[in-house]
Amino acid sequence: MWSIGAIDLNAPAPERMGLLLVGLALGAAGLWGREVGLSAGLYAVAVGGVERLQREILANGSDVVRATREAIEVVLAGGNPYTHFMLSTDPQGSPFVYPPGEVLFYLIPYQVTGTLERVETWTGVLTVAALAVAGARVGAGRSALVAMLYATWGIAAFRTTDGGNDVSAGFLAVVGLVALAFASLEGRRGRVAFAFSAVALGWALAFKQFAVLLWPLVLRHLAVAGAPWRRYAAISGGVAVAIILPFFLWSPGAFLSAQVQALTFHEEVWGANLLNAIRPFADVTALAPLFFIVELVATAVLMAWAVGSRIPTIGAAALIGAGILCVPLLLARWTTQSYFVYVATLAAAGLLLVDERARRGPP
Repeated sequence: MWSIGAIDLNAPAPERMGLLLVGLALGAAGLWGREVGLSAGLYAVAVGGVERLQREILANGSDVVRATREAIEVVLAGGNPYTHFMLSTDPQGSPFVYPPGEVLFYLIPYQVTGTLERVETWTGVLTVAALAVAGARVGAGRSALVAMLYATWGIAAFRTTDGGNDVSAGFLAVVGLVALAFASLEGRRGRVAFAFSAVALGWALAFKQFAVLLWPLVLRHLAVAGAPWRRYAAISGGVAVAIILPFFLWSPGAFLSAQVQALTFHEEVWGANLLNAIRPFADVTALAPLFFIVELVATAVLMAWAVGSRIPTIGAAALIGAGILCVPLLLARWTTQSYFVYVATLAAAGLLLVDERARRGPP
């Protein structure tokens, strides 16, 4: 289906025609009774790669990656991005609201390639791969289906080109969740997967504030499953603290102000939210402060309910986190489509791992 829709009929690209033929061959092999789940997962990665790598970078898109590049250059020059006057933001002087884990994540490819343009492209492809890898735990057929769903989702592919960071933020969360599914393996492999998952989710915590709603739910599942949740909390929390603490101590006021402004900086009503949806029919100026209060209270109440509930599986934690995250996004003044790509990425991982526990035991 993707190949047919993605082929330019005036000049069919060989790689896209090739993927069409591979899809037909896999379908025929499946009908012949062959096991094609693993091949279908690899096929999803190939489709996701072509869908993303062949897209041109959007000119004058989001200022997030531009601001991240400036923050990296400030750090490399010995400066503090949270006290620096940002020149690449729109408008200039906007706060740099992302925790330092975001800077660290992009610093690595920046040092290697000198550019950040294609980081989201590759993390999008790697997200498909992470979903496919989960097939070793949940079955290759299920993982291939979910991986292909994400691989062919045009909006997720487009958002790798617009200068945002939500694809990379979602990638870290998915890696943490998928790795946790391998923690139930016996012996050293399970212990390594457990630690790897905790590091990835800790980095996600230090990357973007969205993960703050996911982390407690994962800990709650670990507790319900009888897994060592305190050790997981110590590793993941320790990673987040290790990344954040130097910048907090550098300038506590500036750092905390930037984190608060992540909620309050955008004052205009725009995007995929309820206020913007009703704005054509009513003046929402007076409603905006009320919506903000409801946003905070409703999110806190839902999190309290979720953390007090029995969360039976890793997938349930991801799905509940995705659902709760929709509440502040729908009630906010300003909500970009990219935020919902993050939500849907969590949901995809949740569906994939919906019956996977972090520890062996009765289902």
